[in-house]
Amino acid sequence: MAARCTLRPRFWPQASIAKSCGSESDTRMPRPKLHSDDDILDTAQLVLLRQGPSHFTLSDVAKAVGISRAALIQRFTDKATLQRRIMERMTQEVRDYFDAAPSHTGLAPLWTMLKDLIGGMGSGEDAAGHLLLYWGDTQEPALRALALERNELVRGAIERRLPSEPHNPEQASGLVQAVIQGACMQWLIARNGPLDAFMTEQTRQVLSVLYPGHTFE
Repeated sequence: MAARCTLRPRFWPQASIAKSCGSESDTRMPRPKLHSDDDILDTAQLVLLRQGPSHFTLSDVAKAVGISRAALIQRFTDKATLQRRIMERMTQEVRDYFDAAPSHTGLAPLWTMLKDLIGGMGSGEDAAGHLLLYWGDTQEPALRALALERNELVRGAIERRLPSEPHNPEQASGLVQAVIQGACMQWLIARNGPLDAFMTEQTRQVLSVLYPGHTFE
């Protein structure tokens, strides 16, 4: 499950050009890039979601960005590197999200966080593309490690907000996370209303069973 966040680390490669002319050296400013790495990764992520890990190509990304394939290769080397950079940035967004989120313990703060997190899934237009991303994560050890970290970030955030009773927070957090992810898979088949609303309701139901004394609204 992907968490949406506007915080992103910026990376601007820099270069200098020095040209010798006779006995004098002329240091010129590097030509400014029309597209930052982040701009390219934004577009590449859309292409990746639309076409899936197996079918997206550097040519597709270059065309969508508006640069040459050669320029894209100069910046990101190859398709595998570009995909890894996309998934690294998605993982950083999840880290940033939970770093910035309030960490108060209690069912009310937990429910507020979960509704916000699930709301980032949207109505489901990109759900099939995200499913292909999950499949891609299983094919490459580095991508799988990033996916495991994202899963643990979500589970850990749930655990830290759960009360110590009546259930073990570690066990309960795993169950809640399993329901959230399972609800996404259920929606892909059922297509019952918007994805975020469906997942929110399924999560509300499991929390109501686990903590019947609290009202989740």
